[in-house]
Amino acid sequence: MHNKIFILSGQTGIGKNYILKQLLAKLLNLQKVVTCVPRKPRPGEIEGFDHYFISEEEAQKMLEQDEYIEHAIVHGRLYGTPKKEIDRILDSGKDGIMEIDVQGVEQLKRKIPNVVTIFVKYQDGNLEQLIRNRISNDHSRDFSEQEILKRIESARKEAEYIKDYDYVVVNPDGHPEQAVEDIKEIIKENNGNN
Repeated sequence: MHNKIFILSGQTGIGKNYILKQLLAKLLNLQKVVTCVPRKPRPGEIEGFDHYFISEEEAQKMLEQDEYIEHAIVHGRLYGTPKKEIDRILDSGKDGIMEIDVQGVEQLKRKIPNVVTIFVKYQDGNLEQLIRNRISNDHSRDFSEQEILKRIESARKEAEYIKDYDYVVVNPDGHPEQAVEDIKEIIKENNGNN
């Protein structure tokens, strides 16, 4: 089994989803590990590609039936990666990439061989201002002040996990292409198949 699972996580609102989509479009030997989220799809999201959209009751049932290889409570909701998704990727002969919360990374590192972890972070500077700038440029939804403050606090806590990752990549404000290229090089460095 030579294929790998690349785990992408990092600070809240840093653009991980955008980076993931760009990597999938540019690297042909890479496929997405689809995770379960306890919510309805947002505009443009596709069931079974972006996520498996399930109810909170379904998420809890999957946990009770030991169907997750990793799971985490994020903002009071249960998220997880089905074991069958990891099996599908490892059996495919292609590399997998997934975006998960920092809580799930340690679980996966213990359970899956050939895991490469990548943390995406904000550039150095005033974290609160960086997050507020990013939110003001996000026209896909409106954020309450309470949601903004929650994101700032989450980003601070998530930064404490940086030391647990194989790689750290900065997503420069307004220039996500640089982060995409940096991660593309990490993937190529770790596997000659891409």
